[in-house]
Amino acid sequence: MNTEWLQSFVEAAKQKSLSKAAKSNNISQPALSKHIRNLENELGVVLFHRTSTGIELTEAGQHFRTRILPVIDELASIRQELRQFSRTAPIAIGSLPSLATYYLPSRIKELRSLDQPTTLMIQNTSDELVQSLEEGRLDVVLIDTLSTKESLWSWELFTEPYYAVFPIDHRLRSRKTVQLVDLCKEPLIVHQAPCDTRRRIKEQMDSLGYKPNIISEVAFGDFIFGAVMAGMGITIVPEISAKHIDHQQLFALPIIDFGKKRSISLATKNAKLGLKLYQFLAKHANEKI
Repeated sequence: MNTEWLQSFVEAAKQKSLSKAAKSNNISQPALSKHIRNLENELGVVLFHRTSTGIELTEAGQHFRTRILPVIDELASIRQELRQFSRTAPIAIGSLPSLATYYLPSRIKELRSLDQPTTLMIQNTSDELVQSLEEGRLDVVLIDTLSTKESLWSWELFTEPYYAVFPIDHRLRSRKTVQLVDLCKEPLIVHQAPCDTRRRIKEQMDSLGYKPNIISEVAFGDFIFGAVMAGMGITIVPEISAKHIDHQQLFALPIIDFGKKRSISLATKNAKLGLKLYQFLAKHANEKI
């Protein structure tokens, strides 16, 4: 039973006039009349009869009004409770490790200061995050734009290049940039599969006809830089990670021909929530790194 039909019925019974009820509900009189006809057809009774001064409830209409008013009040109460629940229920955010480390912490802290509780789940790949979103375990995810789907609401937050990270005594220390061809034969340290960046490295090197010279795999986390610092090899990471290298024994160079930049998007099944979070994050667009 459509709640708009019920609202039209209740207001018409109160006003005893279709035109006044339509004006009160801010709809046209034909639309209000259609609501009442639909309600009468569904119930199988006549709810109003016309008089010289307007409309009056039939006996069936009076009975229906008596029974439905408490229901409408209960629906209003439930709606208010759910609005309050939506304001206090935590927003479950999913993120890739690098974004959870460098991009989200200050923003989540500010969200919480606005009485908007949040929880954070970190997963290794964008595809895993999208699956968790579709299964209802997450409300919103920050993922590689390439993993978004048409069925989801999404908006690009930022793009960033990839950097190569070297030990301080590497032969390329004097360079300001590097190309992939400079790195194809370098001993490469990568994160364990599955990993979005690892997959992108392989795709880019394959496009040049090279096979990545992977000599070591590490679990997710910045301790991949420790392996580079120890002289085991080099690594390739997004800019957001490279810009946070604090070790004096490392340096990073942008890779100028690494295909497309990494694009990060906000994705959700709830467009209203997505727009709300995007507008919040957009205020901090210049604070990416």
